[in-house]
Amino acid sequence: MIRRTRRLSAALLATLLVLSALLGATGSAATATRVSGSPDLTLVAPENRLVAGSETVVEVFVVNTGTVTDDGPEQYEALVQTARALTFEAESEGPITVASGEIPVGTVPEGVSGPVSLRLRVAEGAKPGTYEIPVKFSYDYTSSVFIDGESVQTTHRSRTITRDLEVVVERRPAFDVEAVDSELAVGDTGTIALNVTNVGPVDAEDATVTVTSTDPEISFGDGVPTAESFVGDWEAGETQRVEFRTRVADDAIVRNYSVDVTVTYRDEDGQERTSRTLVAGVSPTRGATFELVDVDAAVAVGDTGTLTLELQNVGDATATGTTVGIESTDSEITFGAGAPAAEAYVGAWEPGETKRVSFRTRVADDALDRPYSLDVGVTFRNPGGDRKTESLVAGLDPGAGPAFSITVEESDLRVGGVGRVSGTVQNVGESEARDVVLRLDANGTGMTPTDLEVTLGTLGPGESAEYEYAIALAEGTTPGPRRLPFVVEYRPPGDEMRAFDRTDVLATVSARNPAIAVEPRDAVFEVDSNGRLVLAVTNTEDTPQTDVTVRLAAEEPLSSEDAVAFIPRMEAGETRLVVFDLEVSDNAVPKTQAVVVNVSYQDDAGRQLTTGPQQVAVEIIEPSTTFPIIPAAVAILALAGVGYWWYRRR
Repeated sequence: MIRRTRRLSAALLATLLVLSALLGATGSAATATRVSGSPDLTLVAPENRLVAGSETVVEVFVVNTGTVTDDGPEQYEALVQTARALTFEAESEGPITVASGEIPVGTVPEGVSGPVSLRLRVAEGAKPGTYEIPVKFSYDYTSSVFIDGESVQTTHRSRTITRDLEVVVERRPAFDVEAVDSELAVGDTGTIALNVTNVGPVDAEDATVTVTSTDPEISFGDGVPTAESFVGDWEAGETQRVEFRTRVADDAIVRNYSVDVTVTYRDEDGQERTSRTLVAGVSPTRGATFELVDVDAAVAVGDTGTLTLELQNVGDATATGTTVGIESTDSEITFGAGAPAAEAYVGAWEPGETKRVSFRTRVADDALDRPYSLDVGVTFRNPGGDRKTESLVAGLDPGAGPAFSITVEESDLRVGGVGRVSGTVQNVGESEARDVVLRLDANGTGMTPTDLEVTLGTLGPGESAEYEYAIALAEGTTPGPRRLPFVVEYRPPGDEMRAFDRTDVLATVSARNPAIAVEPRDAVFEVDSNGRLVLAVTNTEDTPQTDVTVRLAAEEPLSSEDAVAFIPRMEAGETRLVVFDLEVSDNAVPKTQAVVVNVSYQDDAGRQLTTGPQQVAVEIIEPSTTFPIIPAAVAILALAGVGYWWYRRR
């Protein structure tokens, strides 16, 4: 009995286990789900009107009305209806040629996607009517999704299908922008010109071209976004050129801007129509714009010199009618004849071209040695014709300029002769001096510079040059230390020759004989007589002298009608005698008289020099007898003649 009970219990347990497994399997099968479907694609072109002889961009939308064959969770239904990596390619059909290749669209879920641009050309003479253009779609999609608890399995497929796009060819005018000419620069007002062609098969009447800016940086007329130009009757195939005054904002970026172009007209039936929107590109340039490359400030404090500005047109357009102006904000800097501003005309200025513009500039004597600010303005016309001024700032640092120190190291100046002083001239200033010369300001000093000037060349700051200067001193000059008023002339950085303040230096003057000394040799004359005055002329120099001219200056009671003697050449130390006719009047008083002698000559350096005046003593004495021999002899002869005549008459 017990054994049978155990068998029944085991059988019941096994039955329960089998039923439990069956029930579990049935429950699992009940929770598994399968979702399936596919995309369903078509093409729609809302503006599908084409015109024979024209090329048109048609905006195409992709419509996906996907289907679900086995429904399930919403996200999986959306998955099986979505087309992925979608591309489409239209094929030419009849008079319509497709100018676009394969066009990528991407992921297209259920609904409408786009627009996508499709470029179509319609042959001239194409018959009006409706045409269907084959369009081939290629895409990937998920065909089914199997969901079993936490497990999701998907099946993917690729598909290529063909759909037709319906377009309509109409018999009406059509327009195309053939060319755009623009002369525009950023910040300027200029002109854009559009060449628009009626590419349709029929004429248009009362046509008006309208342009509309798509960007606030581009405006028309007085700053409005739209402008119109009336054309009138417009024949098929005819090209009209329409121009619009256009403004580019000052802060516009140099890039391509689009302008919408439409044509409003009346067709053959008198109906007012508007063409499809055309797009024209407007590309403003940077225009002419300028940078200051360099400032060459060749002028020092207290000088008048040249200020040169080097400027470059760094823009991309030619500037015309260009002028460069400069203005000082400080009274210490002036231009030209002392004006605070100056201007120079430059003319045409090409892109990338560098020009140098110079201004005569004066820095006041009391100006500070510091940089000064100058306002520079470049005024020009950009390609659009607008007059524009670009402001720049230049710096002028004049510096202290040259200054000079003069020293005398040797001197052999002498009274009544020519001597030399030698020493150095040093530039103790802060800038270079060119074409430096040294001269003696001898007016009213009794000195005669036989060297008009001594050239010293260029002296940079701290540089010095040696000089030797020949000076003649008149007779009667006091020996001893003497001030020599030297003046330095030079070209400062500004290129203008000017005199430096006079610098007096001391030199020693000795009482030596003149270079050509004159002494009497035969100089004794009786009262009321004439004779020959013999003078000894001596070259006291160590060098020969030429063209020696001795001039006698006699005053009453002495006189001479032959007062000049000439000696072609005299060697060093040589003495020559010269003779003058001298007459002593009858009222002369016996005593020592003086005649003045002036000597001019040419030294070995070719300089024309003079010594004198030198005084020469002439001794006047009483006559040796008082009996008038000649008058007495004349009287005796006269009486003898009268006696002889009387004797013959008897």
